[in-house]
Amino acid sequence: MPAGQGRGIAIRSVRSADAPRCAEIFLDGRRQAFSWQPADRFRLDDYYDCVREDAVLVAEAEGTVVGFVSLDPQARIIHNLFIDPGWHKRGIGSALLREALGLLHGGQRPAELACAARNAAARAFYERNGWTPVDAPPDEGDALVLYRLSRAG
Repeated sequence: MPAGQGRGIAIRSVRSADAPRCAEIFLDGRRQAFSWQPADRFRLDDYYDCVREDAVLVAEAEGTVVGFVSLDPQARIIHNLFIDPGWHKRGIGSALLREALGLLHGGQRPAELACAARNAAARAFYERNGWTPVDAPPDEGDALVLYRLSRAG
């Protein structure tokens, strides 16, 4: 699904050749997002396990995959959104979210995603993009906050 996003960024469906790069972004992103966890808790193979049943879109810039989003269109859930740290703050995450919402068509339920309660930067990003936390964040170490977006995708 090619969809140019300006600034040389293209959003498209993942290809099998993209998987190693997505795995690197996923590993680096999880280590950063869960900085309170030991780095060796996360592995490159985690990517393959986490997206096995998902639709995956990638953001490509300058011929390189710089981020991805994975989702379950039937359940209307976004599972993962990770951007290479060198490409943060360039609108790539927002572009991936918009494209993902386009795949979450139909259904009466709002779109949902979960975010680590302790990941303040990601939570601020989702809230700036119109997502609303369902409940107050729990105080537990690895707790997740459920977010919903009720407008149609």
